[in-house]
Amino acid sequence: MRYQVLGRLLTAQALSSFGSSMSSVALAFMVYKLTGSVLHMGGILAVTAFPLVVTSWIGGALLDRFSAKNAMVLADVARAILILAMPFLAQQAVGLVYMVAALVGVCSALFNPGQIKLIGELVDRGQLVRANSYLSVSRDGAELLGFLAGGVLVTYVGYTLTFAIDAATYVVSALLLLGLPRTLPRTGPAPRVWSLVAESPAVFARLWRNPGLRTNLLFATFAATAVMMNVPNSYGLALDVFDRGASGLAALEVLVACGLIAGGLAISRMGLRRDKNLYVFVSLLAMAACFIAVSFSDYFWLSVGLMGLAGMANVGLFVPSITMFQEMSPAADKGRLIAVRAGFGQMGATAGFLLGGILGDALGILRLFLVAGLVGVGLCLAIYVPYRVGAARRAKAAWAVDAEADAPRAADREWVRTTTSGGSAGAWAVAAESVAVKEEE
Repeated sequence: MRYQVLGRLLTAQALSSFGSSMSSVALAFMVYKLTGSVLHMGGILAVTAFPLVVTSWIGGALLDRFSAKNAMVLADVARAILILAMPFLAQQAVGLVYMVAALVGVCSALFNPGQIKLIGELVDRGQLVRANSYLSVSRDGAELLGFLAGGVLVTYVGYTLTFAIDAATYVVSALLLLGLPRTLPRTGPAPRVWSLVAESPAVFARLWRNPGLRTNLLFATFAATAVMMNVPNSYGLALDVFDRGASGLAALEVLVACGLIAGGLAISRMGLRRDKNLYVFVSLLAMAACFIAVSFSDYFWLSVGLMGLAGMANVGLFVPSITMFQEMSPAADKGRLIAVRAGFGQMGATAGFLLGGILGDALGILRLFLVAGLVGVGLCLAIYVPYRVGAARRAKAAWAVDAEADAPRAADREWVRTTTSGGSAGAWAVAAESVAVKEEE
């Protein structure tokens, strides 16, 4: 691992996250002050996420064609301009906030998968879990400081200055990224962007044929929807249910950030050598349990503590998933696969934000936490149980094919059994190919 290079990248991420977390407090407070409704907060969050769904195919093609570093710099500069304009446009009409949030989402469609791709290019394969954990800790530690600063600034000087500081952090982040070294140059002629876009359906088909990646995509699209339903309502939890104002909202964000940091530090010590989707499944169940418990809580600090535990569990969704895609994606398809995964993840986030805002207004905030937790448990089981049943079936088939071979291969049969039942997602493709070759023989 090139620590100086990674440190520069993580510093850029930290600065961007610091400003973004401050502006998230300012945005939530500004929108709630202007509209008084969690429905609008859910809508604003949804339009921020939705462009990542729409533009993920094109964004992934751009990342496979051009430098991920340059794409991230362009996204940072554009977001700086947009965030700086946010509070002034909000005074004209709430609809303009939706427009700016959507454009910020377009920029994020380049920046977020580009960051994951760039780490995969700069870090050795054996160090990916640790590097991704450091990325999580860097991001969440900066968010912790940003939420603290955001609560203070919004309370005492208003939200306009908060947005201005966020814009400045994007500029500094872009300057740091410009100083990163070039990655290995592409060999052979560079493909055209539109040809890469045209090939994206085939790339998605290859992803879908892989049981591990397909299951992770389903987790991100559907199970994460239930998780994201609680985001706009967590703001209402602090501002409405417990009436704690901007300082209460900042306290909530701080506890969640602390949980994310603790989870990132813990997972950096883990090899994650088992099936990555197992970690995702357990993490989602733990988050759902925390949300159910929040629905029964009558105490502010107990509720925010449970949200902090949910944040800690959330790292088990983020790090294993991005590591899986970094490990398995071939170089020519890496940008599109990562972008598609991000796009479908944002599809789940968009649905969750919208449903959370609508149901939060209709059912009440605390009841929404209960519904979201129960739905999350049901979706997790519906996705993971068939995956494990399929794993057992493939393991049995692989064992039978290998056992029919003339030569004794006890060690080989054990390898097939391990990789098809409890190995990493990358082992699925290897094991399936091995079984197919033996069947042809």
